[in-house]
Amino acid sequence: MPKLKQMVERFGHQLKKRTGYRLSKQSRWGVDWIDDCLRIAREGWTPNLAALNTVFDVGSNTGQTAQKLLQRLPIKRLCCFEPVKSTYERLNANLASRSDVECFPFGLSDVDDRAPIRIFSSSSLLASTCDSSPILTADSRLFDHAETIQLRTLDSVCVELGIDGIDLLKIDTEGADLRTIRGADRMLTEHRIPLVLFEFYCASSRETTNGTLQPVDQYLADRGYRLVSFYTDFVHSEQPVGVYNALYMLAPPNHQVARTQAA
Repeated sequence: MPKLKQMVERFGHQLKKRTGYRLSKQSRWGVDWIDDCLRIAREGWTPNLAALNTVFDVGSNTGQTAQKLLQRLPIKRLCCFEPVKSTYERLNANLASRSDVECFPFGLSDVDDRAPIRIFSSSSLLASTCDSSPILTADSRLFDHAETIQLRTLDSVCVELGIDGIDLLKIDTEGADLRTIRGADRMLTEHRIPLVLFEFYCASSRETTNGTLQPVDQYLADRGYRLVSFYTDFVHSEQPVGVYNALYMLAPPNHQVARTQAA
């Protein structure tokens, strides 16, 4: 048995050296957030989650993440939200053949209103309603132009669509993730969203709360959610910023009671 273990270790070192990939334990957290969501559902870690059937993809862009979700999750209803007109058209075209997908040409925030959105680079891969964030500002050399978009709250959309539960809420709104979460206050407070994944750029900032982890963590913790893991997409070599995702789950009732008593 020790000899077999040594052989596996040597193979792993060679694989990493030649390809840049390495072997890892399947049970390891923080490698793949879709795997971690599936594990939480499969092992019954959080109340009201038996399967990942209803998913909201907020900030869908052209459907990159949506397509991965459709390939790997047992989705019955996927709602995609993309407010930039040209990007929405590409999103809708990419997913038009799917009967289990609904695409909406507006963003989710903490208001039902119209608002400006800044497009960074002509490809619209980066677009934000924030005046500034730890990564992007209006005077950035990447700034291309601004448009006016429609914003809705998640709570109002759920009432309109007759949705009483979302198994996974994935948010990528380039710094405005806290606003999206605030617009889901009723659904979160009533514990109708077991899993929340959102993007952030740094833990905290003296200049802004946009795109930072700390205020979102506090907001979710106050509503009975706990951190599961982080996922790193990019780390800046000189500045204290990066592109990260954080996965939170609705904590079991006994954890919530303990937290209330401690407070």
